[in-house]
Amino acid sequence: MYNRWYDKYPELKTLLTLLEKVDSYYIDIIAQDFIQIILSKYQSEFDEKMQAMSDNPPPGYNRWYDENYNLHTCIEFIKTLPDDEKKELINSFIMSVMSFVTNVDDQ
Repeated sequence: MYNRWYDKYPELKTLLTLLEKVDSYYIDIIAQDFIQIILSKYQSEFDEKMQAMSDNPPPGYNRWYDENYNLHTCIEFIKTLPDDEKKELINSFIMSVMSFVTNVDDQ
């Protein structure tokens, strides 16, 4: 049994657990990159899905990632996708974080 919708996606759950430990400054950068990934893959659907999300907001903003609007938007956007597309987008986010970590370490 799953407590949260994303618990059935172990990669997303792991990503969120990892990101929870990241400084808010870096969360902003990472979340902005996630938004760009979403726009590159779902530009034509983005506005429609954003409208649907604003029409049906979550009952509360109790999760740690709700504190960052962009990250909150990304996670809620994933929720709107079919399972196969969820997994693909989650993998893109993971690759983005790996690239970010590699680039931060190089500086």
